[in-house]
Amino acid sequence: MIWVGQFGIAEGEAREETPWVGAYPGDDHDEDAADVYVLVEPALPGSEEFCGEMKDAIGRFFHQSGGSLTGGLLRAMRQANDNLRDWNRRSLKEHKVAAGVTCLAVRDEEAYLAQVGPSRAVFFRHGEAEYIAPTIPEATEPLGLHDVFWPEFHRFDLAPGDRLLLLSPGLAEAMAQPALTTALALEDGEQALPELYKLARGQQDCAALLLVATPEIAPARR
Repeated sequence: MIWVGQFGIAEGEAREETPWVGAYPGDDHDEDAADVYVLVEPALPGSEEFCGEMKDAIGRFFHQSGGSLTGGLLRAMRQANDNLRDWNRRSLKEHKVAAGVTCLAVRDEEAYLAQVGPSRAVFFRHGEAEYIAPTIPEATEPLGLHDVFWPEFHRFDLAPGDRLLLLSPGLAEAMAQPALTTALALEDGEQALPELYKLARGQQDCAALLLVATPEIAPARR
């Protein structure tokens, strides 16, 4: 089965709810439903106040869109981009907003990661950590600045012991790679999250969401 945990820090304090990260489970009564997880990173000054509404909107649009996991992620992120673009068109230049987005859609053992920078994720398997960030030009700019964008997708066929970590770019840069890999390598994957939180001490605004594939793969229902 799949275990998911998260933490967020806002203004230097750990909080149960922050604007930066959210989990949006699918319908338990729908066998084809998927869960989606969203981490948002403000990319321009003043964008922070839009992040909470933005992540909730992405989660809502994803579940309303239906279809494939990649199609749902793309449509939800396009809607979020359209919303930000509408705000920016009505705003002064100094009041424009933009945000990087990391989305993860999971159905059974199938997971798709969609990123628009600034964005960071880590995939851990068999003792090795792979750092993932957008590389294609269409995905390196944050949402809200351009009419046309394309998220960078990665597919993962999850196996027992795999871990997927979504985290704020600033937090990724602050964590030393050996310490992060050591935390993800803990035999009990759920214990990795408290260790990651220890590495986040001193950060002002950040978040992390950890997905752990435990011995029996099943939909991520809580």
